[in-house]
Amino acid sequence: MKLAHWVFLLVTLGVAGAGFYLYLAFPFLEVPTPLGSWPLYYLLPGAYALGFLVGGVYALVLWLWGVGERRALLREVRRLQGEVNALKRERIEEIPRIPDREEV
Repeated sequence: MKLAHWVFLLVTLGVAGAGFYLYLAFPFLEVPTPLGSWPLYYLLPGAYALGFLVGGVYALVLWLWGVGERRALLREVRRLQGEVNALKRERIEEIPRIPDREEV
């Protein structure tokens, strides 16, 4: 996990550095959009942030799906434990008692 955090930090710093470089070196580069011309140094970090947000939403949905699956599995385990306990109550096996030992 530490490696993933370091990679995320380095990529974020790289994108911020590239945006700053575009701002200093090529401030005249613009991309036409339906909302007017936007400078390229806005679009690079903006696209990165949008990708980060989409990835965050994906991770949140995946986590919620995992929570639901965990609840379903725990419900199934509890049901099976109840069945096992019911079977144990039906069929009580006698434990042999050794006369020279105390009962625990």
